[in-house]
Amino acid sequence: MGHIQRGYSVLRDWIRPIFKASVELGHKPTPFKSNTATPIHKMGKKNKTSTKAWRPVENFTRMLAKPLERLVRDRISFEAESLGFMDEAQYGGRPGHSTLQAVDGYVHRV
Repeated sequence: MGHIQRGYSVLRDWIRPIFKASVELGHKPTPFKSNTATPIHKMGKKNKTSTKAWRPVENFTRMLAKPLERLVRDRISFEAESLGFMDEAQYGGRPGHSTLQAVDGYVHRV
């Protein structure tokens, strides 16, 4: 993910419209669903028959899907929180709610 973050200033002009359209249409582009990795031989590894001599490199479009998935998750979470759909006892997957708070709440109820 580091390469995309570093190159975002160059990529943002074509990533933003894709993300915006995807969110507005409620559709995840088919290439983003692909989960293929290409094995790349590691430099300095002589035995090409060993699995340790290869590194899987994830599909570039799949790497772009991760920020889109995070964006959708965060929007859904924000809307659910804003509209009061989240139960007070729900701690998992909520920003600002920790396991420690869940345990503390449980101890106080018992």
